[in-house]
Amino acid sequence: MKKSIQFLFLLASAFTLGSCLKGRIPPTISLPQSRIDSTFLNYFRLTSGITAGEGTTSLTLSDGRTIWLFGNSHLNDYMSSVNQISCNTEVHNAAMMSDASFNMTLLNIGSNDFIPINESGKWFTPLHAYQYVDTVFVFAKKMGGLQNTRTYVAKFHYPDLTYLRVDSFLFNSTNYGYTVFLDHAKGFCYAYGLFNPSVNSDNNMYVARFPMNSLHDKWQYYSNVNDEWVDPASGATPIAMVPGENFSIRKIKNKYVFLTQASGKACNKGMEIYSQTSAYLYGPFLNYQLLHTIEDNLGGNTPVTFGVTLHPQFINPEDEVLITYAISGYSPCVSTCAGGYDNPDFYRIRTLRVGLKKIDAAF
Repeated sequence: MKKSIQFLFLLASAFTLGSCLKGRIPPTISLPQSRIDSTFLNYFRLTSGITAGEGTTSLTLSDGRTIWLFGNSHLNDYMSSVNQISCNTEVHNAAMMSDASFNMTLLNIGSNDFIPINESGKWFTPLHAYQYVDTVFVFAKKMGGLQNTRTYVAKFHYPDLTYLRVDSFLFNSTNYGYTVFLDHAKGFCYAYGLFNPSVNSDNNMYVARFPMNSLHDKWQYYSNVNDEWVDPASGATPIAMVPGENFSIRKIKNKYVFLTQASGKACNKGMEIYSQTSAYLYGPFLNYQLLHTIEDNLGGNTPVTFGVTLHPQFINPEDEVLITYAISGYSPCVSTCAGGYDNPDFYRIRTLRVGLKKIDAAF
């Protein structure tokens, strides 16, 4: 009898100890840290084409090439004698194509915007894109003048990327297209959007879908009231809050990874990058993690930084996903333009590697 009591005591102790340790990471295991991928960084340190630019989002096409979309960009302005570029950008948006060896080809025609516009004082900023058969659809936000709440989609012929036209839609003052992806099994394209987006405040995020073979067919909008897709757009419910316009959602393996970056789009702001994950494209997004704190610094000031973006097609053998974010100078905190020229690295994107298990231990 005494031996039985001792056995039960030891069994209960082991169970209690196991319960206390459940969920803890053993001290001998350390999660991989974030790091700048210098090899990838050098792909974008170009002396011709896009020498520096804001962005970038990416889309790998059906032939294996990847299109990279930028906002305000410098084109062919690199001065090799002084390793500098012009202080002013040449275009409001730009794009380039990379092949399997990361040879880069500029897609802008001359010094014109990649997505043209015929309205004075206005321009487009590319968001994200998808390809369906012989067309590449690039979602964009119209800039200049009063805030525009329409969703714009520029169409390009595949494979030559010849510009076709821009279509626009009004969806309850929500800009859709910050992230888009196709679900071939269900036959839908999904697009994430922000309601009346502002770079300086939190924004409601929504998700919509439409038949992937017809952008102009009926759109549906997710509502968590009854966990259903509804129409009209005003019936949608927000699925998350986004600081500024800084977010990116991509499916990695069996999870949807949701990246955000602190808002501000100003020097000395927006330095933290976070992740959350969900089993569903509409959330809920959980497992909030600080992935990286941007360390660029000049004279005690950090640069204007924004636009965190996931590129899961470039996961490396170490199971690290590629993340990019934009760096857009130190002004007005620090003036770096002198004689009409500036340091190109103050305006080039950063390429970050983060281990998937740092994002979610279940990966």
